[in-house]
Amino acid sequence: MGAGEQGARRTIRAVVRFALGPWPIFPWVVFAIVFMFWFVQNLQVSLMGRYDSCRFMCVELPGALTPGILSEYGEGGISPFDPVLVVGNALVTTVVIVAILWGFSRVLPKDAEGCPSRAGYLVALIVASIVGAIVRVFVLLPIEISAPGSLREILAPNVARMFLSITVVQSISGMLTLRYARQTAVANTALATVVQQQQMVVESDERARRHVAEFLHDRVQADLLVVAMELRAVTTTVDPSVAAALERSINELERIRSIEVRSASRRLSPAFGSVGLDTALQELADPWESVMRIRMSFDAPAQRLLLIESDTRSGARTNASRDLLVAIYRVTEQAILNAASHGHAGRITVALTMPSPAELELTISDDGRGLPDGPIQRGAGSAIMDAWCAVADGSWSWIASASGTAVRASFRTMVEGHPGETVVFDRRAPVRPPSPNASLPT
Repeated sequence: MGAGEQGARRTIRAVVRFALGPWPIFPWVVFAIVFMFWFVQNLQVSLMGRYDSCRFMCVELPGALTPGILSEYGEGGISPFDPVLVVGNALVTTVVIVAILWGFSRVLPKDAEGCPSRAGYLVALIVASIVGAIVRVFVLLPIEISAPGSLREILAPNVARMFLSITVVQSISGMLTLRYARQTAVANTALATVVQQQQMVVESDERARRHVAEFLHDRVQADLLVVAMELRAVTTTVDPSVAAALERSINELERIRSIEVRSASRRLSPAFGSVGLDTALQELADPWESVMRIRMSFDAPAQRLLLIESDTRSGARTNASRDLLVAIYRVTEQAILNAASHGHAGRITVALTMPSPAELELTISDDGRGLPDGPIQRGAGSAIMDAWCAVADGSWSWIASASGTAVRASFRTMVEGHPGETVVFDRRAPVRPPSPNASLPT
């Protein structure tokens, strides 16, 4: 088989595919386009004033029938149509066609792209064309009265014209819709891949942090404890002055082990199963105490959602998922870091509120020098916030203000919330919460 013959066959297959589909059935698209088509045709016939003068897809009477109409109705039989008839014919015809196509679209089985079988598709178009042509001819012309037996001469070409118009509309609509649907599917697949990769990135990051935190908590603390015990054993065999120096070193090792190492471990990977988000955020804020003041607050619904409660059956628990808690923690962590390093802020306010039962809002505002002019250079911190917001079904953005910069993140949640008193804690001016089940650190 030569290249020319193969090309011809491909062209034929493409034409058949375009014309005969099968495509998804679009009754309302057919209604809109075919109605305008028949309306223009009826208007053309009406303005020309002669039924046998129309040459483009309209009801065309054979010239032999014109004398019969003249003898029955006189010159009024070929005068312009009444405007109501011009519009009514197009409307009735398209309504009947759409009703038939809609019925077939409801009963025909479809594939994943919404296309019926080719046989069912062609049956639907043929039935709609035949019924539509009959309705169009009967509404438009009283042919059987003026020229009995003439219906056969008019109906066949009108069925062909009707089938052609419906098929063209269906083919164009189907081709464009399927192309759009396939492009959308590709875009959705790419988006799902990006989200999956973000999930893998944050999971990998958290896993690495957790391993380091466990190493600090278990191995480093144990090693420091062993060193302290060995030094304490030595103090009994040395001079009192040396023993006093060793005791001071032992106390410093104990402080590092019990405070610094544990705090670093929890900052790396907060154990939300045993500590609340408030405690984790406070420990996150503690290292910045010497350079800036950080104030944090929860409104009552956010408090009930996020903070640990005591449950007699299951122990400590929180109403929020770990992903949401970690997302809030990481966004706050990066926002504080940006406020300190880029904004040179002296004061930061972290607020968690639930403006509605379906939304949790995190706002971190500072009194720094504000956003730079021009495009913002996004770095690793922005990527971390992007990834965690995607994992926790949220979004975030920078907000410029007269007194500095704010980072606002929103997360979707379906936990019930009610207005109530705001719970505030400030490491320099602590305020105890009204609820004993969600105590905040002092």
